[in-house]
Formats: sequence, structure tokens, C-alpha cells
Amino acid sequence: MKKKILIVGLIILISLIIGIILFKNKDEKDEKDVLYSINFGNTIIRFKHVDYVIPQNRIVIVEKSIDKGKTFESITREAITVSMEPKFVFLNENQGFAIKKPKIMKDNGKYMGMYVTLDGGKTFTLSKINYDNPNIETLTIKDVPYYDNNRLILPCSIYQVKSDQSGYENVDLYFTTDDNGLTWNLMDNLLFSIKKDSLTNKGATFILKNNSDDDYCYGPEYILEKYVDNRWKEILLDEPLSWNTVLYNLNKKEEIEININWENSYGILDNGKYRLVKNNLRKKNSPESRSYTVYAEFVIGNN
Repeated sequence: MKKKILIVGLIILISLIIGIILFKNKDEKDEKDVLYSINFGNTIIRFKHVDYVIPQNRIVIVEKSIDKGKTFESITREAITVSMEPKFVFLNENQGFAIKKPKIMKDNGKYMGMYVTLDGGKTFTLSKINYDNPNIETLTIKDVPYYDNNRLILPCSIYQVKSDQSGYENVDLYFTTDDNGLTWNLMDNLLFSIKKDSLTNKGATFILKNNSDDDYCYGPEYILEKYVDNRWKEILLDEPLSWNTVLYNLNKKEEIEININWENSYGILDNGKYRLVKNNLRKKNSPESRSYTVYAEFVIGNN
């Protein structure tokens, strides 16, 4: 009888050991298959590899935990396929991106190599990157999309012949979107926006950013416009403003802050939708005579 009890005990012990080993191996495999993970409070969202596809591709899904990672649930309705060197990001609990591979080829004038989800990973759509350059067939996505002053930006680059034909060079390109990442267009080289928490009805701090490889110059002048009757109208003054003839430099890849107080010229603004306009920005040491204009919209009050 004692022998039987001993044998049963050994069987139970061995079963427990095997179970622990299998559970540990499963956990280790789960961790190895997790390609990206991010926390939003108690919620964890992660991209997970579930299978391979020939040649050299992975099948990926999104899993979600609402109990700080104790349990995960697969929420993707149809898995997506990425390369062996993908990039992932979730910017919030709903909006995420999966870059299939860094280098993508042109397809009917568009570059389609990045998935976007707007429902937390349940469904994915291929983004369209519009870039019209007949000399370029390959576009490199340098990094995942990110927000810059509430503007969604996708950093890319191309490899092209130098303007003097002396060789090749990498050129950075920045794309932006107006539909949460479904379509992307080449953004302006000059960005103009309001610094967070700086706006009052008397003035604000503005950020002027040069994303190009050219140096620019600009003056102090600006005008204010108000959105009235479904269109922008310049706020006219009794007397035109006078400006110093000084020029300021805005070097390539530089970002500067401009403090503007319009109380002494336009007065204290009423509630409404406005934009500050800066024009006459010009490229330095360039034969072209074109001037550039930038706009920064803002709202006073609760319009």
C-alpha cells in the first residue's frame, strides 16, 4: 500500500514538474514572439508574431490586456503580413502603425508599405504615401509616425543623384496626413505653429521650423486674419503697421520660437477663429525670387 502511495505521489510530482516546464516554455515563447508592446494605464497593447510566410515574412496580430498584462486577448480580425525587419507603434489606444519593411517600392505612383489601424488593432488598412518623382523608385521609411505640435509626421528619405552630378546623397523627406494616416503627402519644408499653453487674447509664442536642407531668412512683419462667413478676412487697421527692415536667419533643420504681442497693434482679440500670417520668407543664397508664406491657426474662446 505504501509503495502504491509513493508511486502515485511520484507521478503527481512528475506531472507538476512537466506542467511547470511547459508553462515556463510557453511564457518564454510568448515573450519571444512579442515584437512591440506599450502601456496605456492598465491597458497593454502589443504586436505579436504568430507564424511565418515564405519568403521571409511574418504574420502578425494585435493582442490587448486590460488587467495590466495578466491575460491577453487577440483582437485582430484579419492578421497582417510584415517583413523580418518591421517597425511598430501605437500613438494611443486606437491609432497604431505597422511598417512592413523600411524600403518600399513605387506601385502605380504610390508607395504602400505601411498599415494603419484606427480601432486599436481590430482592422488594418494600407496607407498610401503620395510622392511624385520619376527618378525615384524606392522610398525609405526612416522611423514610425509621430506627433509634432498636433501634426502627424512620417520621416522618410530617398537616395538620389546630387544636383552637380558628382555622386549620390541621402535626402530627408517628411510627409504629413489629414486623415489620421490613411494617406500621406509631402509636407511643406517650413512649419509654423503655436507653442502649447502660450496663447492668450493678447499674444502667443509661435514655433517656426525649417525641415529642409536650405537656409531661409525672414522679417518681423505679420498680419492677422479672422475666419468670418466661411472665409479668411484680413483684420484691417486704421493705419498700416510699420516694420523694421531687419532680417533674421532660419538655418536648415533649425527650430526657433517667435514671441508676438499683438495687443499694441490689433488690440485684445474677441472670441473667434484666427490665423497669423508670416510672408516674405526667402531662401538665402538662392537665385530664385520666390517668397514663402506660413500660417498658424488658433482659436480664442470656445468657438
